[in-house]
Amino acid sequence: MIETHHGGIRLLQFESLRGIDGLVHAVTTRPQNYAPHRGQGREQAVDARRRVCEVLGLDFDKLTSPQQVHGAEVIPVETGDIGCGRDGRETAVRFVDGLVCDKPGVPLISLSADCPLVVAYDPRRPAIGVVHSSWQGTVARSTEQMIRVMQQVYGSDPAMLLAAIAPSAGPCCYEVGEEVRRIAQTRLKDADAFFPRRDGRMTFDLWAANRQQLIECGIPAENIEVAGLCSICDTRFWSHRRDGADAGRTALFIALR
Repeated sequence: MIETHHGGIRLLQFESLRGIDGLVHAVTTRPQNYAPHRGQGREQAVDARRRVCEVLGLDFDKLTSPQQVHGAEVIPVETGDIGCGRDGRETAVRFVDGLVCDKPGVPLISLSADCPLVVAYDPRRPAIGVVHSSWQGTVARSTEQMIRVMQQVYGSDPAMLLAAIAPSAGPCCYEVGEEVRRIAQTRLKDADAFFPRRDGRMTFDLWAANRQQLIECGIPAENIEVAGLCSICDTRFWSHRRDGADAGRTALFIALR
């Protein structure tokens, strides 16, 4: 990912999406917390969101967010949704973890403190999608659902899509119990491949599991960028596993121009 600095704000961008005309995006870093509802520095979260919008040339008033309930529901942004969640989770688009959008000038924001945030871009429509894919969302195939909704609503051809997986808990650090693996076995093809074991520890490779869903949807492997940055061991990012109750939230902003 490409890192840039804007005063006291440090942003990262996917190499594959950076510089595309008509598309703007960024992943935030600490110390700013972008979740008004929890974590250290939450009182400044709305101001931090506004500042990133200014840096990216986006309209803060139209900033739109899913509620993020650790599920797999993804819906298209309608006119009445625009601006929902701008100031916090209480007003976000309810009961969903992902949004897709073909409306220029409507920025989407999704939050994470270890969970993968997966984005997709259709250059032909054009249209965008973002989904918060926690371990629960991953096994419920939330990433696949995002692509299916883009196909259904926008007629997107997966073979033409670009996709990326943001910094999140990596297979180096994201330890889980046997119960998680058992659930994944009922939902994911070749699930055991996503649960490497090392020194008696079992981890869940969320990056590989979500990447595989994108490939199974028909997105070419070469069109998928995985940041490969672990939020648990890379202190540029917030981590619930590492920081506990004080964990703020990293944000991903994406919009069509």
